[in-house]
Amino acid sequence: MQTTLFENIIKQDQSKKEISHKAESYKGLYAMHKYWGKKPFNIMADFIKKYTSPNEIVLDPFCGSGVSVSEAVFNGRKGVGIDINPSSILITKNVIQTVDTKLVLSEFNKIEAKVKDKIQELYLVERNGQKYEGQNYLWENGELTEIRYSNGTRKRYSDVPNQLDIDKSKEISYDNINTFFPKENFFHNSRINANRENKTSDLFTPRNLLALSLIYKEIDSISNIQVKDFFKFCFTASMGQASKMVFVIKRRNKTKENGSTKISEKKEIGSWVIGYWMPKDYFENNAWTCFENRFKKIYKAKKEQGKLGQNHQEGKKFEALDKTDFLLVKSPSQDYLKSLSDNSIDYILTDPPHGNRIPYLELSLLWNSWLKENADFEKEIIISESKDRKKDKNDYSNLMYAVFQECFRVLKPEKKLSFMFNSLDDDAWISSVEMFRSIGYKLELIETLGYSANSVVQDNRKNGLQTDFIITYSKPMHPISTDRLEIIRFSEYPELVLKISELKEKGYKSYQIMNHIMKELLSQDKFLNVTELIKEIDNA
Repeated sequence: MQTTLFENIIKQDQSKKEISHKAESYKGLYAMHKYWGKKPFNIMADFIKKYTSPNEIVLDPFCGSGVSVSEAVFNGRKGVGIDINPSSILITKNVIQTVDTKLVLSEFNKIEAKVKDKIQELYLVERNGQKYEGQNYLWENGELTEIRYSNGTRKRYSDVPNQLDIDKSKEISYDNINTFFPKENFFHNSRINANRENKTSDLFTPRNLLALSLIYKEIDSISNIQVKDFFKFCFTASMGQASKMVFVIKRRNKTKENGSTKISEKKEIGSWVIGYWMPKDYFENNAWTCFENRFKKIYKAKKEQGKLGQNHQEGKKFEALDKTDFLLVKSPSQDYLKSLSDNSIDYILTDPPHGNRIPYLELSLLWNSWLKENADFEKEIIISESKDRKKDKNDYSNLMYAVFQECFRVLKPEKKLSFMFNSLDDDAWISSVEMFRSIGYKLELIETLGYSANSVVQDNRKNGLQTDFIITYSKPMHPISTDRLEIIRFSEYPELVLKISELKEKGYKSYQIMNHIMKELLSQDKFLNVTELIKEIDNA
């Protein structure tokens, strides 16, 4: 047994019980549009400023919602974002670019003048000779049971539906909608409640589908490309709340002014969380109100951004980055990276797809189908539980290797690559570490980050940790030789088991104990099964 491993672990500063980096909550620009696995902007900014200087080029080959690219640009660097997901590129562009708020407000007013009255007619509620705007319709087991309506203000009235309300809710059918709406079939994937027999249009009531199609028709007719993209961004950001995926919150604890709590029996409006689950009880929300509210939120964020006086320019090709600020590429990374020159990137910061955790393209089918974008599912780097796709571990590993091999080639010597990793799968950990070693990267640092707030995904994911590891490698000036990773077992280190118990007694959380041990192991080219480590921690 090598005592250095145990000694190094117990010598670590016992006062450092916190994670390496703490996240700030999403707000402003980063709260405009939903996306899965969004990383904390302040931590991305810290890494960018730590490893780069102004005007250097930061690459993210899996840019997702674009936080790494955005923070590179906002901090005076050049950002390059690549993603196979068309929605990802649309989101990232609209976060970075400022927009003429007077122009978009004028365009919104035009859309409103053309379609708002038509749409509100779909939700018309009549009571005692007065006309109201229907806002929220509660459906329970296929029956309309409650209507909440307004007179154009925020004040809401609630009532049991009458026969006219019921007839109104059913007068539109999918077959008599003449404006465009998408009809793509889902891949069958029970993990995200997707059935190959269902279409994207099935996520909406016919009434909401018609309303959305009327809005999108006006957006699609906008001649100014940037303004059109802005409104497509607003549209996709709003549509989830206009779907049948908005669940009903039936009981919620309410805190009184004196600090006591009571259970509220009022049925509250939930939101679209993840996947394509359509609950038996859901709210059908007024589609125009969903769009208008989201527009106002985005408009406010863009006005604040405009006050900074920055106007970030998008480039059309990599060679133009000396005169522009960022480049976004809708492409499989394994393809596009081949077009870049050797030693052309100063820093790579990325959160790659982790096995089967989040099927990004399948989850984005709703957005991409409305945007009329055909995503390249064949080249997505993912392990999908959909048998329709045949995306297994071998396909995932081969494509991931191809990307990070190209990343190594384009990264300048002695420059850094930081990637975020969150998995409890032993094979995923070992193959990931082995991949970077075999390509030629040198391990520099292992850190952890915590999320600003727990989400449903973070709380319930099967193969996820409570924190992400941020592992930083460098590209050595000269090739280095490494031995294969040594996989150790706990039976070889009985003192380690005792140390786990000691740390647990001192108040360390499970993931903090994991951080201590795994950092030291990887720095010595050793590793163990993560599941075995967790078992020992739980049993300590």
